[in-house]
Amino acid sequence: MLVDKLVANEVEAFDALFHKYNERLYRFAFSLLKNDEDAKEIVQEAFVRIWENRTKIDSSKSFKSFLFKISYNLIISQLRVRLKDAEYRKFLVQFFESESFGLDVSIDYETIREKVNQAIDELPAKRKQIFILSREAGLSNKEIAEKLNISVKTVENQIGLSISHIRKRLGKGIIATLLFISIFL
Repeated sequence: MLVDKLVANEVEAFDALFHKYNERLYRFAFSLLKNDEDAKEIVQEAFVRIWENRTKIDSSKSFKSFLFKISYNLIISQLRVRLKDAEYRKFLVQFFESESFGLDVSIDYETIREKVNQAIDELPAKRKQIFILSREAGLSNKEIAEKLNISVKTVENQIGLSISHIRKRLGKGIIATLLFISIFL
């Protein structure tokens, strides 16, 4: 099995897995990032991480799932970086409002934004303050911890609880979830 050979440091197995999955992984990354260079970078970085952690891979579990989970996490990180750019936020709004999105679902950005804001307003006061400092003011977890005189771990936990609450309030609709991830994560 290729994964067993990869774990045993066989470069040929790595190459074979790369050739088997790189096209699918690229399409997955491109479908979320809508940028050729970024999608290629995600594929490269995912396979670099696979190689670096090859000895830790559990060959009894799905390699494909493991690879796509790594890629998904890299994509989310890339979206977080992008969203610090106001121009990209503007692009996202236009993209989700355009008819070229290709779904039969009418996307109402303002309605989703309103639901997110309502969910944020429902948060306990301290959690809400931490979330706003993180997502709207753009402060790092360390900066928030110092500002509020709490631990970084507390900040991380509170942000995680905030995101979980907001996701639940948005429901399971893929459009709302994708837009939320794109804007707030």
